[in-house]
Amino acid sequence: MSGGVAYVLDLDPDLVNGDLVDVASPGGEDALALRAVLEQHAALTSSVVAAALLDDWPAALGRFSVIVPRDYRRVIEATAARRRRART
Repeated sequence: MSGGVAYVLDLDPDLVNGDLVDVASPGGEDALALRAVLEQHAALTSSVVAAALLDDWPAALGRFSVIVPRDYRRVIEATAARRRRART
């Protein structure tokens, strides 16, 4: 994974290279983004899996993990800091 964020259902932590990526539980903006993706997927595909996840969203959210490459996170944080400095 070279950039971006991955939302993984029922992640096996043994399959993650912890030297390169951070794994977290989705919350805040990640939870909202994930739900929006699932809602769109369900609407476009009539996926019974997506519908089942959305029907019990609090439990389903706990089954997801967010994976972010550390290099990608540094770029995002540096970009946000630059934007904050430009506003002041």
